[in-house]
Amino acid sequence: MKKALLVLAAVAMGASAFAQGTIVFANRNIPIASGGTTGGGNGNGTYNVPIWEVNTTSNGAGDLPGGVTVGIFAAGAADTATPLATTLLRTDANSQFFATGSQTVTIPGSDAGTTPTLLVRAWQGSGGYAAAKPSLQYNEWSFTTKPLGGTPASGGLPITPPSMTGWGPEDGTGLELNLAPEPSTIALGALGLGALFLRRRK
Repeated sequence: MKKALLVLAAVAMGASAFAQGTIVFANRNIPIASGGTTGGGNGNGTYNVPIWEVNTTSNGAGDLPGGVTVGIFAAGAADTATPLATTLLRTDANSQFFATGSQTVTIPGSDAGTTPTLLVRAWQGSGGYAAAKPSLQYNEWSFTTKPLGGTPASGGLPITPPSMTGWGPEDGTGLELNLAPEPSTIALGALGLGALFLRRRK
């Protein structure tokens, strides 16, 4: 009986080891979805996903006070608050791009060859995504990956880890952060709702 349990445990561990697809986390030179050699923001079959400050496509978000962290998350995971990997935006003239050029990230629970939905979050300051939302700049974007890299559990040849194809517009314009509404804006909205409520009661 004990031997049978040990065998089952070994099989389970082997299966879980396979269920670890990978993706290259970077925001430069991403292959366009069509796989062609022309088109895209770079004109050579790849595009960039620069991250800009709110309401601008000229100021890289890395210039913001406190800096900006970008994290990748598994959308369907039990824990969607802990990033699988993070990087900072640069603080030099290329402040819209990742400070870490690229890193290969393991996606727990997603087998090689699968195409899960992932989240990319960017937030200002060092307090984390949730802490930034009340008053600092932040944003979140989801995308469905190309088949994840690794050795498929069903067998077959290893798959090369894909890049972030599917995240951000392929024209290379990039993505902007959001800014939480100012208290005065919230107050005006509440006044408007109150006036509408009173008018309907009359």
